[in-house]
Amino acid sequence: MRRMYRLLAFSGVTAEVVAILLVWVSAEDALADWQEGALLFTAAVFHSASSYYLARMFWQSLPRRYKLPPPRSLGLLFAFLWILPVFGALGVLWSITRALKQPRSRSAKNVKIIILPELPFSPPVIFPVPPYSQGALRQIVHFADRSLKRLKAVMATRHMAPKEAMEVWSKATRDPIDDVRLLAYAMKDAHEKRLTDRVLALTEALPHLPPRAQNACRKTIAALCWELVYHKLVQGAVRQHWLKNARAQMEVVLTSSSITRRDVPSASVSAPVRTASEASLASSKHERSGGGNADSWLLYGRILLESGEAAVARKAFVNAQIHGADPQQLLPWFAEIAFRERKFTEAKRCLSALARVGEKGRELALVRAWWNK
Repeated sequence: MRRMYRLLAFSGVTAEVVAILLVWVSAEDALADWQEGALLFTAAVFHSASSYYLARMFWQSLPRRYKLPPPRSLGLLFAFLWILPVFGALGVLWSITRALKQPRSRSAKNVKIIILPELPFSPPVIFPVPPYSQGALRQIVHFADRSLKRLKAVMATRHMAPKEAMEVWSKATRDPIDDVRLLAYAMKDAHEKRLTDRVLALTEALPHLPPRAQNACRKTIAALCWELVYHKLVQGAVRQHWLKNARAQMEVVLTSSSITRRDVPSASVSAPVRTASEASLASSKHERSGGGNADSWLLYGRILLESGEAAVARKAFVNAQIHGADPQQLLPWFAEIAFRERKFTEAKRCLSALARVGEKGRELALVRAWWNK
């Protein structure tokens, strides 16, 4: 290898010296024009040969990762040497020797120091379900600076109940990073699809169920439709469709249960035509224990309130209280109805009588603190 280096160096230097001598001879005034042109052409040929030999020598001294691909790297060295006859060779020689002598710089950030653990050592426990609560994931999505950490927090909600993960998804859909936002939307769409498929499956199976089981099936359908609306998984006309479906199912449940209690036939030719909501609300005036349970009336009232019918929703909540619902559970809804009807004194009275802290506590505490000033 050294012999090849020496041979290439000797050939290149000799050819370059001959080219310089030919250029110097061509500068004589005694020569004819054709002789001067021939000498310059011969000097260019020797200079090209010298550039090739020197480029080949420098190329042999390069590390392997800089040699590939050979035509490009060798051509680059040849171009430098050919453009600058003498100084090009000196400059390439100086740059290559300086680069090869100095060690390669390494960033301290790429070095990770791992301290050897003291014995006895046990590996960390890997939980089948991440030990993250809804509050912890919500804090990570809210305040974590690294987008990868927020992305992992959203992915961790796969092991949580959709009811608990919904707040994390809602916050993640407003994240400035596209990956976090798209993952949250994908999870919300997947949950919406599961609920929709279940509603459609129950609706198809409803006519084939016995009469006693149809009411329970209708209540389940109404609850699933209400979940789609309550968690804001649907918008616009789709939201109105599921809201009407939930209302229709609950009206059938409440009307059929009240008729069964009073032993009234399900249909009559001479009976006046009334809507299902009017029939279900009127049936509770005759009996305190008939017309469905408190949970059904509470769900029906929330559906009516979401539909914008505050007056009818108030009657539904009153029926829920008649059938045994906890007044503390109904006071927030009475306060909201009073607020929508611009009855602020009644809204303040309902909030003042409220003793429970609520499911989340923070929003309800803010409302109570504002109205009880």
